[in-house]
Amino acid sequence: MNAAHLHLLVNHLPLFGIVFGLPLLAFGWWRGRDGLVRLALVFFVVAGLGAAAAYFSGEEAEEIVEHLAGVSHEAVEAHEDAAYYAFLLAIVLGVLSLGALLAFRQDFPRWAAGVLAVLALGVFVLIARANNLGGQIRHPEIRDEQAAVLRPPSSDDALRARLNLD
Repeated sequence: MNAAHLHLLVNHLPLFGIVFGLPLLAFGWWRGRDGLVRLALVFFVVAGLGAAAAYFSGEEAEEIVEHLAGVSHEAVEAHEDAAYYAFLLAIVLGVLSLGALLAFRQDFPRWAAGVLAVLALGVFVLIARANNLGGQIRHPEIRDEQAAVLRPPSSDDALRARLNLD
């Protein structure tokens, strides 16, 4: 396994940590179930750790893929820039979640759960953007400029293909 493989393995961990953590946090907050709130915070801590793993494996992954055919330097740089801010905010979320787990061992204050929910939503948006930009590095079908070029085939195209007129 190389750094690019490791990066691909861990880059969705922060996204899914928040995807699973946010509904748990919201439901636990709404129903007053501290156990669910704490479980959500564990997901956020794992998301922060996953963000660190993805971020720190990214540079070596870039070294591996930057010379491959079809890899856009601009796409790599856009992903790298977005990943930096997502990483920073995910670390803040993870540290605050760990701190809340340690500080509020008895009754978990509703205001703290609300603050962490808003922060987690912001982290989710940044991580989703970074993941989308990362996908554009090797998947030209999701790049914006490709969407403008692609068009559905017409009946004339199908006929030409059958008759080998091109």
